[in-house]
Amino acid sequence: MKTVWQIILEQYRYSRFHFGIGILVALLPTLAGALLLGVSGWFITAAAIAGTTGAFLNIFVPSAIIRALAIIRTAGRYGERVLTHDATFRFLTGLRDRVFSAIAHSNERGQRSGLVLNRLTLDIAALDTVYLRLVVPLLVAAILALLLALIWWTLSFQLFLVGSVFLSSWAVLAWISFAKADRKNARREDAASDAIGLRAADLIAGRRDLAIYGGLNEAARGVSIADDRQAKAHEALEERSTWLTAASTLIGQLFLAAVLMAAVLGAASGGFGIATAVGLVLVVMALPEIFSMMLPGLAGLPRIALAARRTVNRVRAGNAVQSVDQVQEIDAALEVGTDAIAFEKVSFRYPGATGNVIDDVSFQIRPGEVVALSGRSGCGKSTVAALASRLVTPDRGRICLAGRSLDSLPEETLRQSVTVLSQRAYLFNDTVAANLRIAAPLASDGELWAALEKAALGERMSRNAEGLQAILGEGGVGLSGGEQRRLALARAFLTRPDLFILDEMTEGLDEGTSKEVLDRFNSHRGSAAVLIVAHKKCELDLADRIVNLRALQAASGEEVR
Repeated sequence: MKTVWQIILEQYRYSRFHFGIGILVALLPTLAGALLLGVSGWFITAAAIAGTTGAFLNIFVPSAIIRALAIIRTAGRYGERVLTHDATFRFLTGLRDRVFSAIAHSNERGQRSGLVLNRLTLDIAALDTVYLRLVVPLLVAAILALLLALIWWTLSFQLFLVGSVFLSSWAVLAWISFAKADRKNARREDAASDAIGLRAADLIAGRRDLAIYGGLNEAARGVSIADDRQAKAHEALEERSTWLTAASTLIGQLFLAAVLMAAVLGAASGGFGIATAVGLVLVVMALPEIFSMMLPGLAGLPRIALAARRTVNRVRAGNAVQSVDQVQEIDAALEVGTDAIAFEKVSFRYPGATGNVIDDVSFQIRPGEVVALSGRSGCGKSTVAALASRLVTPDRGRICLAGRSLDSLPEETLRQSVTVLSQRAYLFNDTVAANLRIAAPLASDGELWAALEKAALGERMSRNAEGLQAILGEGGVGLSGGEQRRLALARAFLTRPDLFILDEMTEGLDEGTSKEVLDRFNSHRGSAAVLIVAHKKCELDLADRIVNLRALQAASGEEVR
């Protein structure tokens, strides 16, 4: 609950105006709705009495009040939806940016990226209920209860006593829904949701191998089992919420009966008129719905608390890492040298591994130099490429880009300085132009065609009547493997980085296509330095220098040609 309270305070500090105006506007239709019932009941009864007794009744003022309350209620409902959701989405937009920034800085390893993204999405979605289903309903119910207690006190102590008993009953029910929250099923639903995502992703990605080895049915059964667990946990939570709502309705009906008796006794004793008594009874009829609005949020508090705890911990971790980055940035100012990129005694170990995949690696690439990284499969070449592009961060040592610590560079600066070309460059189910403009959103059509010409794809695209607006299928369907690789190359040409990283860029291509792609790249790379994770002779031939990673680690810095 502490982290939920922290999220509430964070939203309040983020925009006090939107936080407060949302609650105020939510209060208006609630009060207007209750008053509309009360005033209408009073007016109808007073009109009936006036008609039978011949007493004078000013019908214009009550009619105007009823119309005004109806307008306020209708407009208030609309305004409540707009302003409360606006306040929530404003806060969540900022919070989402902070969480993504924290993950980028802390480099949350040990989990699959899909799981992290899915969990982040679900957690942020859960937190949108903090303000909408917890803060607003609770405050509206509390303010309404205070106003009603004040009105009952002015009319009749007996009425005040009855009202206080039943308002206390709703308060007790709210406390029970909070204190006896079903945390076990909330955690089960959370874990089952993760399991569904992971197992479904594995099933889809590995369906070919699963079909070949006869494991498809078992994998599908694993997804179904996780889905059943989630459904059972969710059903248990929903059943509990239903029981709480039923209990609230029962309290409301008992309250209505008690107020009816108190109103009859008050009217009989002359404490207030019959029309006022009818109005009071009708107001009470609206209360169960109003007070029940706070129960679903309280019942779902365990799920919200789990999301809040993970979110707050991620932001804290990111803030801690950014503080370290500031120190590293000061250290970077003391560095000298103009190497395009430099590894200084870098070590890295994957979570759960028994040893470092690379250990104490040091080497440099000068501006404009092409360096090929060779070595047996599994020796850590792709890990070096990931480290150089800050997709992962070293456990020990330092990586410098143009003399500055890689960790100190803002994300935008880093991505403008380093471009990665891999065998799995993804092409989206969109137009050719949209796929290219991922690298340069403001590029003109002329610049796109120039990039395609450099990648030897201009003629192929010009034969298509739709040109740059031709739609590619998912993953680049409609282009051959070599054409997909050339399109990725054209996208890279739209950038002007200081360093290109080629990670198995020609893997899966025949020798002729590989040589053509590499020649095209080398002709148009400009003055950028290049780090190649090399597997083929044509890649090694492109290099000015070859670094054998295994020998480099053994010699603690010795480079072998």
